[in-house]
Amino acid sequence: MNIWNPWHGCRKYSEGCENCYMYYLDKQYERDGSEIYKVKTNFNLPVKKDRQGNYKIPSGTLLYTCMTSDFFLEEADNWRNEVWDMIRQRSDVNFWIQTKRAERIADNLPADWGDGWENVILVVTTENQKRADERLPILMKIPAKHRGFMCAPILSEIHVEQYLASGQFE
Repeated sequence: MNIWNPWHGCRKYSEGCENCYMYYLDKQYERDGSEIYKVKTNFNLPVKKDRQGNYKIPSGTLLYTCMTSDFFLEEADNWRNEVWDMIRQRSDVNFWIQTKRAERIADNLPADWGDGWENVILVVTTENQKRADERLPILMKIPAKHRGFMCAPILSEIHVEQYLASGQFE
């Protein structure tokens, strides 16, 4: 799995965050998972090149973005435009961007987003029916070429048939 974490740390947001794996892993290394910081060594990973001048992330890669945080976390607002610039530059790489903060997506898309970028898959996580019914309709209203959702962590039975029937999710 190819992962890019331009920032690390998060604020617990909903019941699906109660047993967050990132907090668990940080605790093992005696770190505080609620400390949010820009990752220095790999912040610019998608545009890094090797000695021959080739991108380190090959064309066609699916790059899971912000897996140790939330892409639409308010504390990352100052860094997000730089990340959008790299995503724009690497139109040959597919970026999987997931969030629990669906209500922040529309206000934090780049100015030239239009009806979405071909190389971005916007994904919301849904841990129960309440969060599915809250987040999926929001994502359905966001212009996007690719939309998805994850039922994780599954805390209770979730029925998503009506959302799948819309044809808006991959």
